[in-house]
Amino acid sequence: MISKTEKSQKLYERARRVLVEGVNSPSRGGEFYKPGPIFIDHGQGGKVYDVDGNAYIDLMLGFSALVLGHAHPEIIAALERAGNKGTHYAAAAEIEVKVAERMCELIPSAEKVRFANSGTEATMAAIRLARGYTGRKKFIKFEGQYHGWYDAFLVNCHARPAYTLGTRKDPVSIPDSSGLTSASLADTIMAPWNDIDIVEEKIRQYKGQIAAVITEPIMSNIGFIPPRPGYLKDLRQITSENDILLIMDEVVTGFRYAPGGCQEYFDILPDISTFGKAMGAGIPIGAVVGKDDIMQAFSWGQVLHYGTFNATRLAMEIVDTNIDVLTRDGNAGIQHLHAIGDTLIAGLKEIFERRGVPGIVQGFGPMFQLYFTQKESIEDFRDYCSEVDTDKYSRFAHELFKRGVYSTVSNGLHSIACMAHTDEDVAGVLNAADDALASL
Repeated sequence: MISKTEKSQKLYERARRVLVEGVNSPSRGGEFYKPGPIFIDHGQGGKVYDVDGNAYIDLMLGFSALVLGHAHPEIIAALERAGNKGTHYAAAAEIEVKVAERMCELIPSAEKVRFANSGTEATMAAIRLARGYTGRKKFIKFEGQYHGWYDAFLVNCHARPAYTLGTRKDPVSIPDSSGLTSASLADTIMAPWNDIDIVEEKIRQYKGQIAAVITEPIMSNIGFIPPRPGYLKDLRQITSENDILLIMDEVVTGFRYAPGGCQEYFDILPDISTFGKAMGAGIPIGAVVGKDDIMQAFSWGQVLHYGTFNATRLAMEIVDTNIDVLTRDGNAGIQHLHAIGDTLIAGLKEIFERRGVPGIVQGFGPMFQLYFTQKESIEDFRDYCSEVDTDKYSRFAHELFKRGVYSTVSNGLHSIACMAHTDEDVAGVLNAADDALASL
């Protein structure tokens, strides 16, 4: 691999002289990519091409943002439209009204919309909104779930040795970063996911103090962990019964599983939802949506949420076009995502079984992850920390690079299908995975 990526190696040396760790986000750096990151020159359709001219079928897709693939012609046209009209006004424009109307039509929980600039900003705004609306300060966050790098969320997000986690009923809160204060985490209540009984216990323990429960509909920060049957409906019921807001973080899942996100797919109606990533097809964007009476707390003089770059012309043109492409012809784009993803998942499962490798593939539709494990399923953060060979996965991902597949090297993330992926791409991934497993 070193001989195939000489230009990347040289660029990495240059980058380390002027950028921290040679990158602008730690997940892209030498801690994960050995001997260093591959520098991408361009992307087209379902592939990326590095500075050395190597081509890769892209399963990472900008950490799941590029739902249409790279350089989609209609996205390019939208960029040109926005450029010709001016990319940013910081003033009201009709396009933001149009996009908000479309989101209210598509997303079950959306009666009002507030645009933001990233998924992190959207979840920050959502928790502030919940606190302001309810007058309470505490919220429940689940182990292993990542809602952005806001201080109050940065706890128990990343894998740790299982013996450090405490008991399921009384998890040890472990900050994921230096620079956090004890006060910033004082109102964050930790609980294991997929265990409604412990959620009920936490609600009783902190009765009258909890503003919200925030959850991903599918855990996607430690690979892919689906909800147990009935879990999300139970979560909706118990929060409603106790006058607690349910925040569904659809930054990863939104505009991917259904036009209305996983809340449509699973038939759950949260009070507040957040969106990002695939919503913007590669452009930074976020959104908070929710019930009208709750969202009105964002009004002047109440819950503050400003943003010079909220709902830029550029972002709104892209989101509008993205929704068009995904939903036209009876949601054909989203159906294609499911078909490609399900075919990849079935093929990978067959390879694991045929080669007798201890491992599983979890996922359905456009998102999945594989785990080297003896267990039949990984159902929560604790399973992941104690039962998954993440080092072996990293070696496997690096073997995929050699065979022309670009996937996440962190087992804690997930692989993604995009609209530009073809049957030929699927065959290429499966052949590479088969060969990579053999090499291990």
